[in-house]
Amino acid sequence: MTSVTSTRDFLVLLDGRHLCYEIYGDAYANATVFYHHGLPASRVEASAYDQVARQSNIRLVGVDRPGMGRSTFQPNRRLLDWPTDLLALADHLNVDRFAVLGLSGGGPYVLACLHQIPTSRCVGGAIVAGMYPVNLGLAGMMLQNRLAFSCAAWFPWVVEKASDFLMGGVARDTEHPERLEKTLSDSFKNKPGIDRTVWEHNERGIRTAITESKREALCDGSRGAAQETGIFGTDWGFKLNDLAVDSGGLVLWHGGLDVNIPVAMARKASELIDGAELRVSEDDGHISMVVSKSDEVMAALTRMLFTT
Repeated sequence: MTSVTSTRDFLVLLDGRHLCYEIYGDAYANATVFYHHGLPASRVEASAYDQVARQSNIRLVGVDRPGMGRSTFQPNRRLLDWPTDLLALADHLNVDRFAVLGLSGGGPYVLACLHQIPTSRCVGGAIVAGMYPVNLGLAGMMLQNRLAFSCAAWFPWVVEKASDFLMGGVARDTEHPERLEKTLSDSFKNKPGIDRTVWEHNERGIRTAITESKREALCDGSRGAAQETGIFGTDWGFKLNDLAVDSGGLVLWHGGLDVNIPVAMARKASELIDGAELRVSEDDGHISMVVSKSDEVMAALTRMLFTT
């Protein structure tokens, strides 16, 4: 795998908050995709797509959402606040047209952008192993995630403390940085075999990307991650059937073996969103989708950028 070279940067928003971002792929390309990381995660997660983005002549911009990584925490944040921040960053980078990509917990933000931003700016989106509204049903989701979504909406401090106990402390342990990767590796023991395999072999640098992404995500605590878990577990401010996209303007990828977010949620979501295309890979899990479908995902985003 080719080494990843990138440098983080900041945008100061009108309200004084700092938005941290990092550019991957082809930094000088005209075609831009904004990457939306999972939960808890950070802009560094975009490095998993760095090589395929470079090969596709795509500038891939990873962005820390408020309260995660190096971006300022935003009190009382709502899902629909995000498109305003993203447009500010697009303007800052002189990007007129762009597409959006979201992995796991980044999925809701792709949908929020498609809901709020006109197609003259945001031409389309791709969601990989994405999260969808909890009212679609959580059957088949691993217990830890179900409890977090149920609890965070009402008791975010509980999720914050639990997250810090389970992962935050080791993520910030600078004397023994290897502890975080071990903690994450242990968490994969109960995951589908395909996810364990791609993790153990660090295929396409996925283990490195996720480990360093989580290290950055929790560098300033778990408050932002707990807040976001609560956002996902409550009303999003729009309904999925409010969305209507042009043919090819929204593609959803999901693994049939995913226990982080069950494929049933993606199936129901795709039925509600007019124009959405669902592609299910029955033998994939959660993170294995990044490895097996990254070329396909980037090809779809390229088509959105150059044919609309």
